Amino acid sequence: MRWLAKAALQRTLGFLPQQGEPVNYVFQRHVLHSLPTGAATLKQKFSRATKHLEAYEEHGPGAPAAEATFFEFGAGWDLAIPIAFALLGIGRQIVIDIRPSARVELVGDTIAAFELLRPELEEDAGRPLRELGGPAGSLAELEQRFGIRYLAPCDARATGLPAASVDFVSSTDTCEHIPPPDLAAIFAECRRLLRPGGAFSCRIDLQDHYAYFDRSLSRYNFLRFSDRTWAVVNSPLHFQNRLRAPEYLGLVRDAGFELVVENPSGPSDQGRSELRGLPIAEQFRGYSTDELGVTVLSFLARAPVPE
Repeated sequence: MRWLAKAALQRTLGFLPQQGEPVNYVFQRHVLHSLPTGAATLKQKFSRATKHLEAYEEHGPGAPAAEATFFEFGAGWDLAIPIAFALLGIGRQIVIDIRPSARVELVGDTIAAFELLRPELEEDAGRPLRELGGPAGSLAELEQRFGIRYLAPCDARATGLPAASVDFVSSTDTCEHIPPPDLAAIFAECRRLLRPGGAFSCRIDLQDHYAYFDRSLSRYNFLRFSDRTWAVVNSPLHFQNRLRAPEYLGLVRDAGFELVVENPSGPSDQGRSELRGLPIAEQFRGYSTDELGVTVLSFLARAPVPE
């Protein structure tokens, strides 16, 4: 039941006015020691940034990446994905968060770690990577050095940015933490921001994130609970919407995108066995096992080009 203790703590922190996130940051860094991110996780994030870039090069509007404007919502504490994009030569990025979550010390750790990993990353990418240099002295410095404009607090539902001003939108392991009505509004805003023919690449982790902390849990543990019960433990600091793949894809279509690539992963045979052994909540029983058991959903959508 370790996950319940963590959920209770994060739920309590989530209701501390103005202080929940800073205290949670101290907890993650100095108690759980989950920050700064280790080399293995950074390599995973670099790989995800590489896949986003490949999606842009294959399906985007055609502007060279060095001249394009990328937009990412929900970049987190260490800005690992934007820094990885900078390594890969992206020319300009607009990075937003609902709260000013990024920490300059963690961004510095990310830069230093990526520089140490450079030989491996260049081999994986099959190309030379941009020199990052030393740690940044401030978040504002990132724009001058790497073309990364960090905006926070900024509401992804209504950014205030000009329409048709970006070439590419990406989101990495963020959408699962956003309530469905807000997610619908965010997708609509992304559609507004994209130039005709611009692309939206998204990776969503559909697993119960507490299973990463408590290895005794099934990755589908949260599907056991009704919405009413889940609301008791679902923390504002670690919110999980529990949407399944068909619902996400429906939101993308409803926002006016053309879905070009749908890439659901899972379930494995072990995952199917886990699902058979769980008392699934009634609201999830209308899904097939394969729909319910998707662990990661990646998709590429495109803003239509007027005829």
